[in-house]
Amino acid sequence: MSLGEYTLSFPIWVEFGNGKSKRAGEVIDAKGWNSALLVTDQGIRAAGILDGVEASLEAEGIEYDVYDGVEPNPTAEMVHDTLDVLSGGGYDVVVAVGGGSVIDTAKCATLMKTNSGSLADYEVNTPEDVTAGTVENHTHPLITIPTTAGTGSEVDYWAVITAQEREFKMAIGQPPLYPDGPYLGADVSLVDPELTASLPPRQTAATGFDAFSHALENHVAAGAPELVKPYTKHVMGLVPEYLGDAYETGNMEAREQMLFGSHMAGFCENFAGFGAIHSLAEVTGGMYPEIPHGEAIAVFTPPVMRYNLEEYPGRYAEVADAMGIDVSGLSDVEAAHEAVDAVEALIDEVDLPSSLSELDVAEDDLETIAEKSLDTIEIHDNPRDADAADLLEVARDAY
Repeated sequence: MSLGEYTLSFPIWVEFGNGKSKRAGEVIDAKGWNSALLVTDQGIRAAGILDGVEASLEAEGIEYDVYDGVEPNPTAEMVHDTLDVLSGGGYDVVVAVGGGSVIDTAKCATLMKTNSGSLADYEVNTPEDVTAGTVENHTHPLITIPTTAGTGSEVDYWAVITAQEREFKMAIGQPPLYPDGPYLGADVSLVDPELTASLPPRQTAATGFDAFSHALENHVAAGAPELVKPYTKHVMGLVPEYLGDAYETGNMEAREQMLFGSHMAGFCENFAGFGAIHSLAEVTGGMYPEIPHGEAIAVFTPPVMRYNLEEYPGRYAEVADAMGIDVSGLSDVEAAHEAVDAVEALIDEVDLPSSLSELDVAEDDLETIAEKSLDTIEIHDNPRDADAADLLEVARDAY
């Protein structure tokens, strides 16, 4: 069997390990930058998570200001507010310290700093949009420092920003389309497990399951390159092993493993697509911005697995094997159903919701969720074709 074709481009300098966030000042100095804008949210600032980063900047004589106006499920307006601060201060580099919302906001602000038009001009809804090369200029310099173990946004080429007037989460992104080409993302990522130590249990569970879902969808996606599969398999084994401990006790070893898994899955996102799980969850989050992304992901994962395995049971049998299930003697269909059961058990173990009704989604909105999902970039990589009627049945299964 042919391995197919792939292109590998990963221009981000990454440092992983406890205490790496305190290298920010040294890295900025080494790059010849003199001033920085720290982008974060009020919770992170109040918790003192910025302290080590700020101390490192002060030690190297780096001038900096802090913007803490980012909120969960960021909007285009938040991006514009961040851009206004960035443009008004003449900063050499942006340092994003936070979860996916903070990092995605910073990515888009650095995009708009050097590219023309509106943020919506960079929305991608089809594979053709991704390869159109809309991002013409390299973005403003960016360092990402994640504080949650979930999104992998610190190392991927994508961002999700809500267009409030449409109640729709826009996918913004572009990989390098040629050597040294512009892309949406960081120049440097400092991945420090210590910064996840104070993450509350509910966020630990939701973001951790999101990391699992990234690996799952990347693994079974249509056209997923063989390059990613050793990584996706590792993450699908790692999360079930460590998420429960990270959630229940906050054990630092478990948190380190979870951030590594999230980080590894984020790398895979650059080279393999998602699918109906993320499509449906993103649309639901756009309509119900109060729902945490990872919780919407948890609700849709088993129903989408059940839908897809009817046509591709072998791919989900591999999921079962990766999760440590003994699949010897089982048919692919039997093993695939074991994978669904194991995922449902993981969701239950960390007290995540298992239905849309638990999230207070109105049953009357299911049809709209299904129809809007066809406008997302993620649906194009779902392994099994799905139209609005199919997605409505999945949504009803999730309800």
